[in-house]
Amino acid sequence: MIAALALSALLGAATPQPHPGEPIRREVHENSLVGEFVVPHDAARQPAVILLGGLECGVPGDAFTFARRGYAAFAVAYCGTQPLPRTADETPVETVSRAVDWLVANPEVDPKRIAIVGISQGSALALLAAARDPRIKTVAVVSPTAYVWFSPAFDGQHDRSSWSENAGGLPFIPPDANQESALGRAFDAGGTYAFRDLYDASLAAAKPALVAQATIPVERIRAPLLCVAGADDREWDSAGACKTIAARRLAAHEDAADRVVIEPRAGHFLALSGRPQGDVMPAGKMKIRLGGDLQANTQGQGDALAAIQTFFAKTL
Repeated sequence: MIAALALSALLGAATPQPHPGEPIRREVHENSLVGEFVVPHDAARQPAVILLGGLECGVPGDAFTFARRGYAAFAVAYCGTQPLPRTADETPVETVSRAVDWLVANPEVDPKRIAIVGISQGSALALLAAARDPRIKTVAVVSPTAYVWFSPAFDGQHDRSSWSENAGGLPFIPPDANQESALGRAFDAGGTYAFRDLYDASLAAAKPALVAQATIPVERIRAPLLCVAGADDREWDSAGACKTIAARRLAAHEDAADRVVIEPRAGHFLALSGRPQGDVMPAGKMKIRLGGDLQANTQGQGDALAAIQTFFAKTL
């Protein structure tokens, strides 16, 4: 309930409608594969990009942004819309492989040039999927995490992983009880809360062996990786995550074409389309701190999109 109400303000901007000659949009509803496929008007075997959004986890509104730059863009929902669960709650990593299957079978897509972009919560799914599916040839994550976390359902039931593989929940870092209570108080009283307090405390409280199990195995990704984060992220430590990811990749000698971009004053909400946000966002009765300010986050949004475009031009 807390997540559903408090995080609803993170929903992206409405999907823009194309004009004549602009990219062509198609909805995809094939069993548990739900998304929006947008392809350039004159598409013929275009490189493709799978797009995964953040805590809203429905179909992200970024497909037209990439289709206008020459990509066949597949914005994929992994929760938050029917028939999928409401939140990332043992969401199958195989969701992305099904999206890759769909693209490979599409005559408008070059199956040898498939990229993935994961934003915020979607970064974990993008990294986990790229570690298991070699058909993904390049990876970009924005405001990422380096770990598998607890499900943000906050439903009073036992703690569960956000992600699953082969029908089993992946090892995860559970929530810190004290900070979870602080979140509940902020929700009930209409206070202001920075989710980074919860994630930092949860990481600090977890046993080292569990942290090792819950760390995403980015060294298994056989594709170039771009990591973009704001240094003032108050959702979670995305800049620290980029450093963790880079260190693991370096140790495994998988970092030759990787790139890390840290926006010095930006916060968490580095959306690739839609309106940039300031530090504090209303969410029901409470307010959520995301970090940065409107100017820094606007600059960060533009820098993130430019960095991805440049990176994909070199690696895809």
